[in-house]
Amino acid sequence: MDLLRAMYEVIQIENKKNPDASNTLDILRCNLDPYVYMYLIEKYGAMLQTFWESYLPPRKSDHVFVIAERRAHPNFRFILQNIAWAGPHMAVYIFCSEENQAFIDALLGNKREHYHIIPVFNGNPNREEGKIAYNNLLTDYRFYQMIDAQYMLTVQMDNIFRKKINPAMFIGDYWGNPWAWNESAAGGGGATVRRIPAMVEICRTYRSNPDIPFDGVEDNWFSEHVTDYPDISFRSNHIMESMYVEDPYILHQFWTFGHGYLVFSREQFIEAWEKLLTIQ
Repeated sequence: MDLLRAMYEVIQIENKKNPDASNTLDILRCNLDPYVYMYLIEKYGAMLQTFWESYLPPRKSDHVFVIAERRAHPNFRFILQNIAWAGPHMAVYIFCSEENQAFIDALLGNKREHYHIIPVFNGNPNREEGKIAYNNLLTDYRFYQMIDAQYMLTVQMDNIFRKKINPAMFIGDYWGNPWAWNESAAGGGGATVRRIPAMVEICRTYRSNPDIPFDGVEDNWFSEHVTDYPDISFRSNHIMESMYVEDPYILHQFWTFGHGYLVFSREQFIEAWEKLLTIQ
């Protein structure tokens, strides 16, 4: 509860300091992240660790988790344990760099051989260069050809899986959380559902030469090219980011939009965020 109060105060302070909304979004995303994961670890860390101790993912499954992360990120252990709990029947692919491969190996320990660990990144560049490399990778058809599955669910270091994976999620060619600023689009964000054959086809069609650098944001790009995706009700109730719903399956850094919760009193804020940050 103290951490929830602290989050409310951080949002109040940053909103007053940064009236420019675009700047505030990025500041809240970075500043609230450690509060959120400290809260989750305090509340659910023991439960997830207990599950983790006897967990082994399958090497092959029709639906897989895919992580593309080049950093020794402080949330990595929580994310690995959270997706293990949410989808123990799903294989896991981790695309990493030579910079964080040893870190990942250490986190996995004797589970290492049950994961697909694929180094594709070089080094650990600054934030903007890292985004460029990520966008290039996820629009490259050769990336999807390395994944032996029908569907993949992307996982970034600011996702939270609140419920067990619903197999009904794996429909359409591509979709993610709805965007409040473009509700009709397929969406995107840190957790996205992708049919792998469709990804290969789209990337080959619209980026036939992946050696030419990609200039753009990959989820926007896919949203512009994909036509087969579920309606907004389905998407919003499965993955939440900028559009509030009461009981989604997955959260993606919703705290970035924390200034929108200032319409709540402190007590209402704590109640709403405590509910959102509940792993069921």
